[in-house]
Amino acid sequence: MKRTLNLFGSMLFAAALIAAPGGSDGRHCDPKANMRISCSRTSGMVQIQIDNCRRIGEVVMEIKDQRGRVLYREEGNARTGELVRRLDKGVFPKGTHTVSVQARDFAISQVFTIE
Repeated sequence: MKRTLNLFGSMLFAAALIAAPGGSDGRHCDPKANMRISCSRTSGMVQIQIDNCRRIGEVVMEIKDQRGRVLYREEGNARTGELVRRLDKGVFPKGTHTVSVQARDFAISQVFTIE
């Protein structure tokens, strides 16, 4: 009975390894990055979260207003597949803005509004 349980546990572990997404070589990951922006009326912060299945690496993030003026720019190196920024909403004027993020594997942008 104990041997059967050990064999069953080993099979579950192997199945979890096979079903796990991503990998160090990136062969099994979806190359599309996801960006979420949280900017509610009640919060004084804008949260920007980017998820990618591979390490993001060198990244440039810009926030522009409707006229195309750059309000915020950051260049850096994200060593994981996730990048999170929390910015003070009071720094930005009210209105519609666009966040653009460019990295080695993707370029993504999204519109958000500060009320």
